[in-house]
Amino acid sequence: MKLAAIDIGSNAVRLQIVRTTENEIGERFKKLEFVRIPIRLGDDAFKEKWISKEKRKVFYKAMASYKFMMDAFEVDHYMACATSAMREAKNGDKIINKIEEAFGLKIQIINGKRESELILGSIGNLFEPKKNYLTIDVGGGSTEMTVISNQKVISSVSFDIGTVRMMDGAVKGKTWKTIEHWVKHKTAGLGPLYAVVTSGTINKIFGILSPEIGTKTFTREQLKDFHRKVSKMSMQERIIEYKLNPDRADIIDVSADIYLRILNWADINIVYSPDNTGLKDGILNELYLKHVK
Repeated sequence: MKLAAIDIGSNAVRLQIVRTTENEIGERFKKLEFVRIPIRLGDDAFKEKWISKEKRKVFYKAMASYKFMMDAFEVDHYMACATSAMREAKNGDKIINKIEEAFGLKIQIINGKRESELILGSIGNLFEPKKNYLTIDVGGGSTEMTVISNQKVISSVSFDIGTVRMMDGAVKGKTWKTIEHWVKHKTAGLGPLYAVVTSGTINKIFGILSPEIGTKTFTREQLKDFHRKVSKMSMQERIIEYKLNPDRADIIDVSADIYLRILNWADINIVYSPDNTGLKDGILNELYLKHVK
């Protein structure tokens, strides 16, 4: 069976197509195709609360191409989810309706709670008994976090802080205070905590920090050193040294900053960066449970 996930984020829109498989190491999916288009819908949504004509044109082309690709791969089931940028754009619903009318592609605009649930679904098998975790997913427009203790969800939240939102100067000071309070309050008294991170940018940072095959963790101190170094670099220097796309290079220091603040507030030193995690992977997991298992 073939499944597809479309993740419409504030920085980029992604399509992943997989074939279901159960091999000897328990992998559910064989990746057939992955496409990422950096439209950056958040630039409009966070500043103007409106997706501009120029952005809409590119977005329509992206969604048309994704629909054609799913048809070409003969996908059996798909789910398309739009997050923070489309949630805040006043013309978000109108755009989604036009996509369905023009291409027959159904898109759900999901809230922060639903986004957290889907992301958690991509990493639910990683939590060990009698251990405490804080999951962190910093996107372009929002940050989702969940506290896990002894394999049980203690608390989950979504905040309007993200890399594109920060670049656009759309984050209020009191929002930082609210996040700090939540992190300190929800993690107090849990003892040793581990972080599990799932966004594309932090996974890219992890690849820079830990290029060795088989490594799954990095430390807060490593991230701190990286943030200090990359913050002093120009865009061109980041692109050349770390082989980054421009839309990743301009936010990588901002992403590191957000993660560092959260890790400091929670007093977390060890960070897990597992493969195949995030919203698109959570979508595929849900499709698998619904249509395959």
